[in-house]
Amino acid sequence: MFNFFGDGGGFGGHGHGGDSDDEPVDTESLYKTLGVSKTATSAEIKKAYRRKAMSEHPDKGGDVEKFKELTKANEILGNEEKRAKYDKYGEKGLEQGGGGGGGDAGDIFSQFFGGGGRGGPRGPRKGKDVPFRLQVTLGELYNGASKKLRLSKNMICAKCEGKGGKNVSKCGSCRGQGVKVMLRQIGPGMVQQMQVQCDACDGQGEIIKAGDKCGACNGQKVNKVKKTLEVFIEKGMTKDSKITFRNESDQAPGIVPGDVIVMLEEMPHPVFRREGPHLFIKKRISLLEALTGYEFPVTHLDGRILLIKPSSPSVVHPGSVKCVRDEGMPKSGNQFSRGNLYIQFEIIMPTSADIARGSVARTLKATLPAPEQKSSMDDEDIEECELEEVDLDTERRRWADEKRQARQGDSDDEEGGGAQQCRTQ
Repeated sequence: MFNFFGDGGGFGGHGHGGDSDDEPVDTESLYKTLGVSKTATSAEIKKAYRRKAMSEHPDKGGDVEKFKELTKANEILGNEEKRAKYDKYGEKGLEQGGGGGGGDAGDIFSQFFGGGGRGGPRGPRKGKDVPFRLQVTLGELYNGASKKLRLSKNMICAKCEGKGGKNVSKCGSCRGQGVKVMLRQIGPGMVQQMQVQCDACDGQGEIIKAGDKCGACNGQKVNKVKKTLEVFIEKGMTKDSKITFRNESDQAPGIVPGDVIVMLEEMPHPVFRREGPHLFIKKRISLLEALTGYEFPVTHLDGRILLIKPSSPSVVHPGSVKCVRDEGMPKSGNQFSRGNLYIQFEIIMPTSADIARGSVARTLKATLPAPEQKSSMDDEDIEECELEEVDLDTERRRWADEKRQARQGDSDDEEGGGAQQCRTQ
């Protein structure tokens, strides 16, 4: 059972084709390319790729072919499914869809019939994967970060090696299955078959006398331990990114531990909003700035201060969107390429109190272009009207109320007319 405290075998040698001159399957080259061991975690693989890619990137004067080899190794070993196939069949197996020419018919039967192929199930079953949601800031996704994940998990007891003690015997009540089948009558001539946990061995399938139990785990075969995992957050990762720690879930005798899968959750930022590799901010400027020009600083996610100003004199219209190229998020998988920074402008219009001051109105009239000339009209045809502020949602509700009242009135008139007609007949 996992508790989190965070801050957040394959076929080796020759194939099974029967030919004595088959070449050995190479399942180590990609690991050597990245400089990691075959037991390296996903985080260690990503860290090794990031370190080597920085020095071998062509933009940094590195070797193009070496960079391609690094990228290829990262794409295969960084993918759980591809890595498993590579570990079993090598690169040739990946090219042939996982068969690799080295598998046997049992694997094919297993794929089609759920493990019921020749020879039966292969190896121990795998335990459950454990998901964990880790909250990260937009700044950590922009700059990259390392966070500690502290967890509590079961590990096989080192003293008894997962046996639970000495003189362990198979349970005679359930024949070592841990469960028993019981029949329960649910009606005349009707019985129900049920599978229940064996009460003699508490579902363990084994019996250990009290005096023979391991003193370190008290016969439980596992001990609860605390472990710290280091989560490396690469630049440009998204809220959907997953970081997998292989075989770091609970251990138990007879099973392969599952994985710990860290899923990133992006916390809202007070200034920036993210859409893919692009960043958005909203900026309010005065009407004067919209007409005559603006200049304002933006503190970026890495601490740099960008001075934003127009490239040439222009009028900013309400809702206008301007773009600063290559100042968005690093793109995942290619950290040397970035998205854009988009600025959505809002215009702060003068208030009614500002306009009421005669000096403001006179200044605007003297500065701004004059309105179009009014067409000549006969004074007798002119009727002055006054505008008032309204809320459109409120207006729509009022319209609906008036319509309901009108329908109700029509209904009352029809009922009244019908009654009168009956009386006069």
